[in-house]
Amino acid sequence: MESYLRRLQLTEITDPPFGVGAFIIGNILIIGEQASGPETAPNQKPFCSDKGCSKWLNRLLADEKIQEEKLFWINVLNNDGSIVDLKSFVGLLRPAFVISLGNVAHQECKQQVIEHYFEYHPQYWKRFKSNHRYHLLDLLSELSARIPTRKLYK
Repeated sequence: MESYLRRLQLTEITDPPFGVGAFIIGNILIIGEQASGPETAPNQKPFCSDKGCSKWLNRLLADEKIQEEKLFWINVLNNDGSIVDLKSFVGLLRPAFVISLGNVAHQECKQQVIEHYFEYHPQYWKRFKSNHRYHLLDLLSELSARIPTRKLYK
C-alpha cells in the first residue's frame, strides 16, 4: 500500500484537527511548507499526492518500510499563506520529535521556538540530490525506532 494511502487511513482513525497521519501523542511531527497547489488542495493534506515530489517521497517511505503509524504531517503555511500556530499544535500533539522539511518550515520552527531536526525539502532533494540517499529516511528510521508501536483500531 502506498504510504499516503495509509496516512489517509490513519487520519480517519485518529481524527486530527488538521494535517494527516497518526495523530497520537508522542509521535513524530513532520512539518512541510505548503500544498503545491493550494487552490486544488482544500484539505491541506501534506504529501498525499501521487504526483511530483510527494509520489517520490512516498515511494521512498514505502521501500524503507517507514511506519506511518508513528508519523503525523502538517504544513507550516495554510492554503491562504497564513502561518500555522506551531506552538499550539505541538502542545496538542506533544510529539516525541519534530522534523522540518525545507527552509520555510525550518525558519518558522526557529521563529516559534520549536525544537526540531532540519531536513531538506523532498522537492529539493529529488531535483538536485536524487543520486544520493535522502537523509530523511535514516532520520525517520532512527527516531521511529525510539517510539513504541501501538495498535490502532477503528
